[in-house]
Parts: sequence; C-alpha cells; structure tokens
Amino acid sequence: MAVSPLKSTYGRASARNTQQYRGGSSEFYSGGRNDQRRLNTNNLSNDIADMMTAHRHKMMLGDSRYIYQSFSSIAGAVKQKANYVYGGSWRLQSLSADTDFALAVEDDFKKLDQAFDLRGSNFGFRKNIWRGSKLLDVDGDFFVILTEQPDTGFPKLQFLEAHRVGDWGDCRDGYISDNPAYNGRRILTGVIVDDYMAPIAYRVKDDSRAKGFQDIPANSVVHFTDMEWFSQGRGTPTIAAAILDWYDLSETRDAQKMKQKINSILTLVESTESGTRDIGRNALGIGGGSSTPATTYMDSGMIRIIKNGGSLKAHTANDPPEGWLKFTQLVEQSAFYALGWRREMLDSSAVGGAGVRGFSADINKSIAARRETLESGYKRCAQYIIAKRAKMGVYSLPKTGGK
Repeated sequence: MAVSPLKSTYGRASARNTQQYRGGSSEFYSGGRNDQRRLNTNNLSNDIADMMTAHRHKMMLGDSRYIYQSFSSIAGAVKQKANYVYGGSWRLQSLSADTDFALAVEDDFKKLDQAFDLRGSNFGFRKNIWRGSKLLDVDGDFFVILTEQPDTGFPKLQFLEAHRVGDWGDCRDGYISDNPAYNGRRILTGVIVDDYMAPIAYRVKDDSRAKGFQDIPANSVVHFTDMEWFSQGRGTPTIAAAILDWYDLSETRDAQKMKQKINSILTLVESTESGTRDIGRNALGIGGGSSTPATTYMDSGMIRIIKNGGSLKAHTANDPPEGWLKFTQLVEQSAFYALGWRREMLDSSAVGGAGVRGFSADINKSIAARRETLESGYKRCAQYIIAKRAKMGVYSLPKTGGK
C-alpha cells in the first residue's frame, strides 16, 4: 500500500502549530556557533511561503519594475531574452493521429490568433509569449483566466499581471475567513491552497465587486511561473536576486554622472598670489571678494586677466576612472547571471576563442528553460480553446478508446 502524502500546516487554520527551537551542539557543527554576521539569518530556515509575505512580495515587485524601467542594460537584456525565447516561431502543432482534426485545429489557431485575448488584436495569442517571458523576469509570474463570450461561448483569455493577485479581504493572519467556500484555508499572496499546498483558487482584484476582489477556482486560471523552491506560493522575479546591487550601482552612477557634468562645464583653474579672488570682481557684479578662496573654477570658457605671479591653467579630468568601470562591469555580470543571461550578449566584442562555445551553451540552456515554462502553461490554454471550439461545432474531437 502506498504511503499517504504528508499534509502541510498550510491547509487549514486549525492545523497551525508553533515551531519550537531547542539547543544543539556547536562542537558537532562548529559553523553553527553564534556569530554577529548571522544575527538576522536564523529565521531563514522556514518555508519560502512563510518568509515571502504579501507585503514583501509587493515591495519586491515594485523594486523589480523600477529597476527594469530605470536601467537600460537590464531592460535591454530582458527584452533581448524575450526576443530569443519568442523568436516569432511559435506555432501550434497538433500531435493527434486524426489528420483532419489536426489540420482543422492548426488552421483555426492561425486564423484566430488575435481574437482570443480579451484586449483585442494588439495582444495576439503568440505574441503574448514575448510579454510573458518579460514578465517572468520582471514580475516573477503572471496569470491567465480562462473565460468566454457570454453570448457565443467563444473562448477568451484574460492575461493578468502579478499585482492583480494578492491577499485582500479578511485574511490578514494568512487564512481565509470571508468566503464560506474557502474559510480556514491558507492564502499565500493571493493563492489559496489545500492541505498539500496545491492551489485551489486565486484571489483576483476585481473593482466591479463590492469586496473589490473575487476568488476564482484554480481550474479556470493558468499560473505561469518557474518555481525555484518546493515551498513557494508565488514566483520570484529574476531581477530580484540583484536588487541591492542595482541600487548600489545606481548611486555610484549618479555620482559619476554629476562628476562628469561638472567636469564638462569647468574649463580653467585660476590661482592668485594673494590667496583670494580679485575684489574688483564685486564692482563688476560677478561676485567674489577678499574672503573667498583664491582657487576658483571658470565655466563657459571665459578668460580673465591674471595678477602678476598668478597662473591660469586648463582644467583636466580623467573620468570615469578605469577601476570604477571594471567594478561596474563585474556587478552587471553577476546581476545578469542571476537573470539567466550574460552581459556579453549586449556587447559580444569581449567574447572570443574557446569561450564562445561555453557562452553559447549558457544562453541556449536559459532559452530552453524559459520556453519549457511558457510551453507548459500555453498547452493548457490551447487545450481549453480547442475544447471550446469543438463545443461550438467548428470541428469534432477525435474519438478515444477505439469507439
């Protein structure tokens, strides 16, 4: 007899328990001794769903979107990756042994590619793959609601971004208490789960309802994400791994930009033997005086008459420094690795020789992994569309079981 699966503590409110911490042996595990460098890491030994609260998920989502919009290199990498993943080559191909059925389905999808999305022709079924790839990097996940036109039964898809699913209503303690159908069930940043952490519904923002949301059964929603942990409830943006690096880099870049602007304006450096600026400048209404330091930076290319013994020399600047440029590249390379991409894809001039094969292998594996994630969800969408179109009488589903 097979062993029954373990029920998690997520399923119902009554199943909650308190984790108890007991002492251990630092002699057995010397690396486990108390250390100031790990003061804030003890609470990481929990399920990811417990640590990634709705608030932190919202904060991470805002950070990722800001970085994508603010850094041209990140935006370029994400779009370039989406271009390779999409490639304009996605086509539905039926594997049915019924040739007539297969051809009818493929032809139907070609004709109606731009009719399935609720938003119309600007959001074609195939081109949404490109947008989906981008969202997995920036948002971490996205959702598709399987719906239909009320009057005709024509299949429709509604694509939702990550912020549309969340913990709204009376579920502040992490358990549903405002919907009789799911009361007592755990909600993980908008994903309502059963005793085994399997999604049974999604809490979706809906301003047309009095509550401002509705709980949609999981069999009517396709959740696109690439989970990295078995205990995850929502996807994590690939940009998120390097959020702090990008913020640090932003500060240094802003400082370098300011420095460059100043250096581009300054042209001459003046020194006087008196150690002060010419007091006569006050009479001319251009400022300065005896209490002002002598060394001043001239702007706009002006030239002044210098006192005897003074000097005037051109202002020079060797910026940005080479060390800073190399450090910037190092930070970007690390961030791009977390993104599942390579910085060299934006500038391949640095790649040569034997490194090309390894570089190409990394890129191809990343593209293949992303395609696998998108293909899984798109198959479910396609199956829904096929079933609906067959119900409309466009074609007949193949017979099964030899009947």
